[in-house]
Amino acid sequence: MKKLMIYIGITVLINIIFRVISRLSPDFSEWYATHIYPLFVAVFGGFWGLFPFSVIEILLYILIIAVLAGIVYLVRKLIKHKTERKKTLLNALVALTCAVSTLLVIFLFGCEINYQRKPFSAHSGLVLSEYSTQELRDVIDEVIGELERLSPLINTDEQGGMVLDKARLNPVSRAAMRKLGEQYPALATYYPNAKGVAFSREILSSALIAGVYSPFTIEANYNRDMPDVEIPFVVCHELSHLSGFMREDEANFIAFLACRESGDIEFLYSGYYKALVYLINAYYGEVELEEYREMYATIPEQVRVQMTLVGDYWRPFRDTPVAQAASAVNDAHLKIQGQEDGVKSYGRMVDLLIADYLSRN
Repeated sequence: MKKLMIYIGITVLINIIFRVISRLSPDFSEWYATHIYPLFVAVFGGFWGLFPFSVIEILLYILIIAVLAGIVYLVRKLIKHKTERKKTLLNALVALTCAVSTLLVIFLFGCEINYQRKPFSAHSGLVLSEYSTQELRDVIDEVIGELERLSPLINTDEQGGMVLDKARLNPVSRAAMRKLGEQYPALATYYPNAKGVAFSREILSSALIAGVYSPFTIEANYNRDMPDVEIPFVVCHELSHLSGFMREDEANFIAFLACRESGDIEFLYSGYYKALVYLINAYYGEVELEEYREMYATIPEQVRVQMTLVGDYWRPFRDTPVAQAASAVNDAHLKIQGQEDGVKSYGRMVDLLIADYLSRN
């Protein structure tokens, strides 16, 4: 018991010290993200990447079984040994505290410190500023033009949805991220294969989750059940977290850059498609309905079909208790990490898209 209490004290101290340092010193967080975190990616990401399945998914199932078994064991022991209930409860509390403090330490070094590093704009040279509605429309028109060019080149099913060659998903996404690392040294790191979650529809879709980064196994996981048009972008988004950029708007923008620079038709289409979704959502809040409709009419019909199919897929999962709970947890997590607008931070990708457009024009 004494050793366990010492262990708890050490892990709690580590959690406090490094959380405070990382929040007070962006320079420390930047140093950690560029010098220490890549070692975790290479070692743990490389090791767990050898497995063709999502390791964190399997560990989650094991954890659930272990917790249920532990509860049953604890209840039986409390009933059988009435005179030792206080000791039994104390031992259970200590064991639980050990587990939680250990997971918090892993989360700290696998994710949390990176939230406090310098933003990607500092590495890319992009200048973020207030943008006009016309500048937003200019970017939308450019993206629509690219989608119009790409639409005839992609494979589609009988409904008109994009059909992705998933055998090429990991080789192309990893190559795209490595290529981007040549342009932006901050992104130069080891990228393992992304993993499709086995029970994607039951676990991820029901919680409105397209992908998830696991700081406990350094894995990029994606929802393999969602429409194919979203998958390349989401995979690059999750891989971008392995470069140490945890903020969601930055991960979205890095994913767009990876898709755009990949040279692959499917990735190009996915990247521009997702960029358009974020852009027109922002445009909707800036203009009158008639002006929005006029813009929407310029979107190629094939792309509008994609939007309809994607909406049809996600609609049954919206407004369910599971989805609302998952969104609330994610929102709270992002706010704790300093993203004050919570889940709305995903949409701040638009600021970076416009800054990128202005830097090129």
